[in-house]
Amino acid sequence: MNASANISAIILAGGEGRRAGGRDKGLIDYQGKPLIEHVIEHIRPQCDDIIISANRNLDSYGRYTDKVISDEADSYRGPLAGIAACLPHCAHALALVVACDMPQLPAPLADRLLAHMTDADVAIACVDGHHQLALLLKTSLQKSIDDRLAGNRLKLIDWVRAQKHASISFDDIPQAFANLNSLPAD
Repeated sequence: MNASANISAIILAGGEGRRAGGRDKGLIDYQGKPLIEHVIEHIRPQCDDIIISANRNLDSYGRYTDKVISDEADSYRGPLAGIAACLPHCAHALALVVACDMPQLPAPLADRLLAHMTDADVAIACVDGHHQLALLLKTSLQKSIDDRLAGNRLKLIDWVRAQKHASISFDDIPQAFANLNSLPAD
């Protein structure tokens, strides 16, 4: 099954970069190119519509897509706010959401998550029982996310757990979810 013609991608690059010394994580060089380029290379075959959630360096991200979207609030409110801002720009009913600092995402990510969407509105990747910032969701969940943000309930995983969701094990390829904080130095 190749889901690419039916899935939008949201790459979350709008964070403050606190664990990266305030640097914009998506633009940090890894193996000769910015992390965002690695992520795009891995998800482009899985999705035909790419949206980047960014709150700074918009021109830099604009080199990769014409859909660079900032959070609606002036203050940083986390991944849920980035998803909320991007959902209206999705071309499809499903969105694959990933972090900008995971340069080794697996080729079957969208398809594996999609296979578990029959009874769920959200499918989220797990490694060793820990949820990863890699999930597939129905774009029709916009109101649910907006309601959480309006109530200042900002934790993404709490929102996921409140939905009809499936946690999908990727224990067979845990390295695929290595992020900036766990990658070996160049």
